[in-house]
Amino acid sequence: MPRPTPLINHRAGRADGESGRDARSAGVPFHSHHAAACILCGNVLTVGEQAVGKVCGRGECKTRHVREQAQAELRRQSALQERAAAAEQALVDSQAIPAANDRAHSVIPANRRRLTELPKRRVREFVDRLMGVLSQAAAVRFGNASLDSEPDLYDEPCGLTETQLAVLGNGCAVCRGHCCPQGSGHAFINVETIVRYMEQHPDQRPRDVLSAYVSRIGHRTYEDSCVYHAASGCTLPREMRSKVCNGYLCKGLTQILNQIDETPSPQVFVISVSDYEPNEANDQTHPTTRAALIDAHGVTSHSLPPATGGEADAVGDTPKR
Repeated sequence: MPRPTPLINHRAGRADGESGRDARSAGVPFHSHHAAACILCGNVLTVGEQAVGKVCGRGECKTRHVREQAQAELRRQSALQERAAAAEQALVDSQAIPAANDRAHSVIPANRRRLTELPKRRVREFVDRLMGVLSQAAAVRFGNASLDSEPDLYDEPCGLTETQLAVLGNGCAVCRGHCCPQGSGHAFINVETIVRYMEQHPDQRPRDVLSAYVSRIGHRTYEDSCVYHAASGCTLPREMRSKVCNGYLCKGLTQILNQIDETPSPQVFVISVSDYEPNEANDQTHPTTRAALIDAHGVTSHSLPPATGGEADAVGDTPKR
């Protein structure tokens, strides 16, 4: 009886009978016993490939995967814009808002974190770090050290009118701080932030500056977010915030700014959605939507029918940026 031919893993270049140890010592990619397959070409994934995704390391597959992801994101963004249009039309049909052809539109994120008591441990950790930053800033301010300039990743938009700034701030108010958790533990406050504040307030001593920042830490803040992220918005005035916080614009705010660039009295219809980011799109909970009309004077929130994903707390006060 002829001996059966051993099964060959063509990508690994070894017979099934060869041990994983021998394969690894020979520089061959190691495959787990029940290895998954590449979703594009069907080749067995190495353990390393499985750890980073569902696509093998072949150039053709990686390129195709990136292209398909980009196309899927374009479709997702288009679907979000359609949700905004449907939400506005539903409110127009119900006579909650008037129809308007010159109204700008945008989709912005939605903060869904809970308000909780800020743990004392987090306050201590934040203040300890702040004291270190303040010490370095004082040395720079009084000429005992030089300021190591850092790249300005988010310069505050220049040349904006008070109207434009007010509209953007009200857009943040509808969102309620989706981006603020990125400042957890540090609020993006660095030496440059403190030096700038000291220069604006030459009468304040370092301990006064420390007191000014510590006194504004919220007692109830959003869970695992920035220590200044409270129900009313950021508890720091703009002059005390970092360049990142003053300069960052999400895609939704950038879209608003592009539409109101030359409009003297802009009005914007926005929806604030819980599945704004790609990694939020697979959330098994039903995506929620807040809807509002914003202008330079404030925010008017509107309830949406459940069929359009309306959120129960859509109506009410919204925090200011």
